[in-house]
Amino acid sequence: MALPNNIQKFLQALANENRQRIMLLFASQPVLTVSEVAERTQLGMSTSSEHLKQLKEAGLLNSEKIGKEVEYRANVAQIQQTLDQLGAFLKQCC
Repeated sequence: MALPNNIQKFLQALANENRQRIMLLFASQPVLTVSEVAERTQLGMSTSSEHLKQLKEAGLLNSEKIGKEVEYRANVAQIQQTLDQLGAFLKQCC
């Protein structure tokens, strides 16, 4: 029995230390732009943008274009749903 694709993406996204650091930023500030993430993590703009893209594709973040900026927010509902699915999977196998 394999993990569903959405759970695999979720876990792969969080397997990277930089993406973990980025997600932790949302605990203290609910809305961040690429430039704010780059500044706070000391990563380049393109690197930060790529990490944010992967986190969004994995369902951990939502984004909204506001003028020239893209604002990112934690996708709390999707995170909780994926964690519930992971818990159910682990109960089956373990």
